[in-house]
Amino acid sequence: MKDDEFRRSRRNRSKDQKLNFRFVVFLIGVVGMFSVLLFGLYRLQIEQGEQYAESTANQSIKSIAVKGSRGMITDINSVVLAKSEKAYNVTFYRENEDWDYPTKQLLEAISIVESYGGKVSVTSPLIRSEETGEWVFNFGTGISETSWNKRKQYFYDNNYISSSRYSTPQASFDFLCRRFGFTVLADGRYLLALDKNGNSVVFNTDDLALSITDEEGRVTGKMVDLSKIPSNRVAEYQVVDEEKVVQIIAINATMQDNAFLSLPVPFAEDVSYETVAEIEGRSMSMPWVGVTMGDKRVYPNGSLAATIIGYTGKIQNADYYFSDLQPAGYAMNDYIGQAGIESSMENWLTANITDRQGARVVEVDPQGKVTRELSYIAPQDGNTVKLTINAQYQAAAERYIRDNVNYTRDLQEQRMRESDWLETYKDKIAIRDFEEFPLKLATTGVLIVMDLRKENAGNILALAQYPNYDLNAMVQGGDPALQIVQDERGLLMNYAIQTRAEPGSIFKMVTGLAGLTNGELTPTETISDGGRFDWYTNVKEDMPKCWTSHPENHKDLNIAGGLTNSCNFFFYTVAGRLYNNHPGQELLYKYAAQMGLTSKTGIDLPGELRSIVGNQTNLYDPTVSLEEQMTSTPILVAASLKKHISNYAASYGISYDSARLDKCIKQLMDMAMNTPQDNWVSAARPIFMTELGMTRTMVMQAALMTDMWNYLNTIKWGGSQEIQMGVGQSITLLTPIAVVRYIGSLNTNLTVWNPNIVDSIISPEGEILSKRTASQFNTLDSAKEYLPYILDGLKGVVDEAGTAARQFRGWKYKAEDVMVGKTGTSQVTIGKVRLDLENNGWFVALTPKDDPEIALVSFIPNGFSGSYTVRAAKDFIEFYLDEKTKVDTEIVLPGGNALAP
Repeated sequence: MKDDEFRRSRRNRSKDQKLNFRFVVFLIGVVGMFSVLLFGLYRLQIEQGEQYAESTANQSIKSIAVKGSRGMITDINSVVLAKSEKAYNVTFYRENEDWDYPTKQLLEAISIVESYGGKVSVTSPLIRSEETGEWVFNFGTGISETSWNKRKQYFYDNNYISSSRYSTPQASFDFLCRRFGFTVLADGRYLLALDKNGNSVVFNTDDLALSITDEEGRVTGKMVDLSKIPSNRVAEYQVVDEEKVVQIIAINATMQDNAFLSLPVPFAEDVSYETVAEIEGRSMSMPWVGVTMGDKRVYPNGSLAATIIGYTGKIQNADYYFSDLQPAGYAMNDYIGQAGIESSMENWLTANITDRQGARVVEVDPQGKVTRELSYIAPQDGNTVKLTINAQYQAAAERYIRDNVNYTRDLQEQRMRESDWLETYKDKIAIRDFEEFPLKLATTGVLIVMDLRKENAGNILALAQYPNYDLNAMVQGGDPALQIVQDERGLLMNYAIQTRAEPGSIFKMVTGLAGLTNGELTPTETISDGGRFDWYTNVKEDMPKCWTSHPENHKDLNIAGGLTNSCNFFFYTVAGRLYNNHPGQELLYKYAAQMGLTSKTGIDLPGELRSIVGNQTNLYDPTVSLEEQMTSTPILVAASLKKHISNYAASYGISYDSARLDKCIKQLMDMAMNTPQDNWVSAARPIFMTELGMTRTMVMQAALMTDMWNYLNTIKWGGSQEIQMGVGQSITLLTPIAVVRYIGSLNTNLTVWNPNIVDSIISPEGEILSKRTASQFNTLDSAKEYLPYILDGLKGVVDEAGTAARQFRGWKYKAEDVMVGKTGTSQVTIGKVRLDLENNGWFVALTPKDDPEIALVSFIPNGFSGSYTVRAAKDFIEFYLDEKTKVDTEIVLPGGNALAP
């Protein structure tokens, strides 16, 4: 028993010893591990702590917005009209306020960029005035005083300049020169001097100048003496011209405008590969300068459809940026659409809005350069905008309107040298001041083609103008862009939507349909030209008459004959009936409104003007100021009244201040709207006496009242204005885009379509996000029974006896079989003189004749005659019909080894 207990006791002691040994080994291992950890922690915090702290201080983590490419613009067949391509941009970034330290690097970078043909693309907020030579602020042109002041304050705030201490442009420039390390030298150049640590050393101008004296010791000037630069303070220096200083100011100002983004800003865009290689090769000596990839906008077809497409440019309006663009995600140095579709479809095309931006989370060094990417979210590109225009049609239309303008100009220059023309107009030429009112001949033109086919009705197939401009030049800037902007013909204007002119005889279809639908004319009723139209005046010289000198040729005309012969007397009569028999109802104006001539079309292009059709409100509206009137007539009347009243008062030795006269004149004009004309004189007397203090004797004189009555009568709508409106004159002014809506309404269904130029919006993945069609403005149901008579009259215009017959002689098609049309010539008064050479020319057409597929409008301002405007439309119709008649021929290939015939 004892031996068993002993053995059990021994075995237990052996187990305990093994456990104790294992515990000791485990404990030693734990202590060892903690020792290693403690040693590592000691090294990390004590031995290497300063090194890691310095490294951490030199790195920061940032989330960088990543933007895709702007969407494309294409024609209806997906021909690319605008796209974005990748380009190299030279950038600058400064995170701290070492203002002068990067100046040397920037000058070096600018030199590299310019040596390879590049240029600095940012604009300085300070420039020297070409007129005065003084420094001025440069915050853009054409902006309000409020916007100017805001941008000025942004300049001071963003650049940390005291607006009270440096309130003038000169003071601001001097301050920035010193900030960026420049000394102004006596000869107008600038010195950048650096010490051995790379910090700038700035001197006073006189410190580095020698006085120039005359023989008598008088100082006559100063010259630069660089030998005065102290070598103990300056390690290196360079002398630069003023342009370089302005560039440095521009780059730094752009950096400050975008400082909130904490990102490098481009200052030279789309640079060459050689530029990139050299700048990257010098990256160690230029840590604040870098190269990034960006987008550049490219227009593959140059000037094709320029005013439709538009162009992109930098954000100019600071107010708009802070109120609309910045909240949407734009940076101040982003590009936006400046004109055309680029502008109107900005929200669809842009990749700058927050919802389409991606993000990179990166580590960057103090110079803003990325050292490591931590994460990446891809951006989304902008959408593609597909237009309704056909690039082939557009190119043809631009070619034809160019040829038509040049053809018309040649005819005008030939005509003005002919003896019979000079004899006819010699008296008017003698009284015209041609220095103040130079002769205006054809220099511009518009040709619009609108689809009338059922499935595409209202879509614009071509919207052409001459002259055009190269969109790439506008994007690149420089002298070519400046020439475009300064061209007197207004190349940046879209003539189709931003010009208005009297329509002349192309308005007569409105008058005819207004008379027919309101019971003042029947389709078979005839009217004969009676010569002078005497309904509204007894003065023979003031009675209007038809354009023909042979009124007997316009005898017994029905509505079709009236249109074919474009008889003014016929349409005076119809307009007069509408006015006399329906007083105050404005039936002619209302029918023009139904045909789309009194409102904007709403086409997706910026800057469309509203057409004006004559009535009292458009002639003079007493509820608004003179500056808000639709035409200039009230302003001219007010000026005439002011001169007349001033001259009359002067005969009594009295003068009035301008504001007092203005108030009196506005009351007189308003009175004329609310008082019968027979009572104008009696109603005007108390106004003169109250507002101007005239005596009773003064206000009783005909010398005052007669001319006053005549001037006020100019702004009072009446029968004489109504009949002129009936033939497309008076104050009626139409845009070509409104005219194409109007002429297009004479389709088989008499539907008035709002012109549409955007077919669809397509995502980068090819999904159609928005499909667009023309909206229906109106339907002329009451005109349905009269449409054949209108079209019959328009067919006569282009047949062998019509007003446009001469333009169709020898044409490959017989005009009256394939089309209908109407010419229009509106008289133009310049410098109180009318010369026929300066008349506006219009031509409208529909083709094919029986079931029109397209409507056309050709317009040449100062184009001499509507008949001379036919050529562009005729050429396009020929092109269109030729395209329609092309037949795809099936080619049958021989089988086997047989030879083709």
